[in-house]
Amino acid sequence: MRDEHRFADLGILDIAHKVHAGERLSIDDGHRLYACPDVTAVGALAHMVRTRMHGNAAYYVVNRHINYTNVCVNGCAFCAYQREKGHEGGFELTVDQALERLRNAPLPPREVHIVGGCHPDLTLAYFEELLTSVKREFPDAALKCFTAVEIAHFAALEGLSTRGVLERLKAAGLEMLPGGGAEIFEPSVRTRICPKKSTAEEWLRIHGEAHELGLATNCTMLFGHLEGIGDRLDHLDRLRRLQDQSLAKGEEGFTCFIPLPFQTENSAIKVRQPLTGTDELRTIAICRLMLDNIPHIKAYWVMLTVKQAQAALFFGADDLDGTVVEEKIGHMAGAQSQQGLSKSALEAMIRGMGLEPVERDARFRPISQPHAAKCWTDAPSPATLDGLLDAAAKGARLDFDTAQALYRHADLHGLAHAAHRVRLRKHPEPIVTYVVDRNINYSNVCVCACRFCAYFRPPGNPDCFVLSHEQIGKKIEETLELGGTQILMQGGHHPDLPLSWYEDMLAFIKGTYPIHIHAFSPPEVAHFAKISGLSTAQVIARLKAAGLDSIPGGGAEILVDAVRSKVSPNKCSARQWLRIMEEAHAQGLRTTATMMFGHEEEPDDRLRHLFAVRESQDRSLRGARGGYTAFIPWTFQPENTNIAARKLTSVEYLRVLALSRLVLDNIDNVQVSWVTMGPKIAQLALFFGGNDFGSTMIEENVVRAAGVSFRLSRQEIDRLVLTAGFTPRQRRMDYSQVPQAQTAAAQEALA
Repeated sequence: MRDEHRFADLGILDIAHKVHAGERLSIDDGHRLYACPDVTAVGALAHMVRTRMHGNAAYYVVNRHINYTNVCVNGCAFCAYQREKGHEGGFELTVDQALERLRNAPLPPREVHIVGGCHPDLTLAYFEELLTSVKREFPDAALKCFTAVEIAHFAALEGLSTRGVLERLKAAGLEMLPGGGAEIFEPSVRTRICPKKSTAEEWLRIHGEAHELGLATNCTMLFGHLEGIGDRLDHLDRLRRLQDQSLAKGEEGFTCFIPLPFQTENSAIKVRQPLTGTDELRTIAICRLMLDNIPHIKAYWVMLTVKQAQAALFFGADDLDGTVVEEKIGHMAGAQSQQGLSKSALEAMIRGMGLEPVERDARFRPISQPHAAKCWTDAPSPATLDGLLDAAAKGARLDFDTAQALYRHADLHGLAHAAHRVRLRKHPEPIVTYVVDRNINYSNVCVCACRFCAYFRPPGNPDCFVLSHEQIGKKIEETLELGGTQILMQGGHHPDLPLSWYEDMLAFIKGTYPIHIHAFSPPEVAHFAKISGLSTAQVIARLKAAGLDSIPGGGAEILVDAVRSKVSPNKCSARQWLRIMEEAHAQGLRTTATMMFGHEEEPDDRLRHLFAVRESQDRSLRGARGGYTAFIPWTFQPENTNIAARKLTSVEYLRVLALSRLVLDNIDNVQVSWVTMGPKIAQLALFFGGNDFGSTMIEENVVRAAGVSFRLSRQEIDRLVLTAGFTPRQRRMDYSQVPQAQTAAAQEALA
């Protein structure tokens, strides 16, 4: 078995052996997996099981959700969807209105998912008419409708048994029950969050009756509210035991399990420690490992977010749900995902992660067959790849061909583990750093017109601006009040501002405020040289004399001129970018390096970029003056730009991040990108080679203009770092740490 030493060091080798042998895990095993400090180790075990069961397939369904009413008598404490009868915002769909929603779906649905509140007046006849009408108009769609809680409600209203209700609904066309209403089975929790709902015993009994009647069902768990780890594991064990009983009788039983992270935003339940990304992925992985008799685990993107659902496909999940089209319950609770995904978008994202999309029906019968995986004639054996990863983790320098082999062929968890080992070797202390700073864009006037940029405005545009010293000063004062130590200043290539304007700005800042100025990317320096008639080295010297402290790595994009000529033809060349950075290093300035990927480059261009940066760092370190303090890769955001590109998945980002850590052996710090990936994936990236959480970015405009608007406070960064098992520390640009007394004073002032 792979990674025996890793699992032994983590104290879970016996569990790994049980997983490898296909043996059932105990509740105590589940507790130990929750306590394991390395979430990717737990994920690797879950992915082993997922791959053993489903290979490279990732399932999805063309479906349509219909919520027929939000009027509900239960009044669950966690529910933001429910309305009382007659209150504002309440609604009930007629059968015709439900049909009209289905007719307007982008594609004919293969699955119709119908759930709603427990309405006091809607009769069983209404639901029978709804099912028969949908089935008549959409005969190829499977009807997955009504949770066990709704079935119990129908039975109470009609004076029937739940079995009798199920039999009538089945006769009307019902084929499956969804898994909602399970929440958490533990009575002490259930009475606090949903006291009027069916008990756990009733929920389980109704699903058992459905299985006996030949109806397949799904099952769920709502986690992250008032329950404990033991309550989650008890819930999983009770599902597992019912499935044992159903399968022993030859019934289909549960088809799929859906872990549902609790949405805190609009709920009456206030949670002291909301779920983080690693909490969610760990729970999904443990669900896969514990539920050995339930074939499918769904990464429900509506509740997880799309990026987190993508990562979940490598933490035990094998299904992404589907197109959905419209969803109300999760979104009214605060889910931030979009309303629907197209079939083409689902398939493209699955293929982008190296998996094979398989369209299915509601019961997971394939509608499309997976294509044969691409056959690489040069693919190394798994043992060879493991050896290459182990050597890289121990410090062996990768050549291009080896890096290419790992990028193409190494599995995600193997890359993550190797990158994390390098990170721990370079930074054995369990610290994750970040800087409190502000991005100040001094102007958006630019003559470059890069195709990927949604921020710039050409000269003469009514939206053009140039900040005054007074405006800049106000932004700096706010930054200092928040405990900031640095400003990042960048702007467009303004055709009319002379070099002296930038010198005056620097001098004003340095003469007025005690703050580090991290400013002017290499393309800006090249632009200043062009308008002033000076060399770039002379420009750097003058800017440094005026107060410049360091140079950011922006404008690198991809350091391959064939790519740059397509996406930013008016910017400096790759060679110029590297030369300017090395000139800054020679003058004692520290800089950072970046890579924006996922636009018009090829995968090997990303490798060429990494090797160009590594070679540049080698040259600078030989001069022993400056150098790159950190490397920051991020994904291109295509919204509002002139490049039509598929948005890269979180898995593709994590793969590049881990490879960056392995290739760039001479750059100590690798920064995660919460600005483009969001906090959940950024937190996970701390196990993929990242040791720095970047910046609080009190203000950020360039990425926001491309349609991405995540925001994090220093308190939120601290919590994400702590819950991942690390210690957060505020730093400066050179990675020296800000004294904790100073940090504490700033946080106290904020409170």
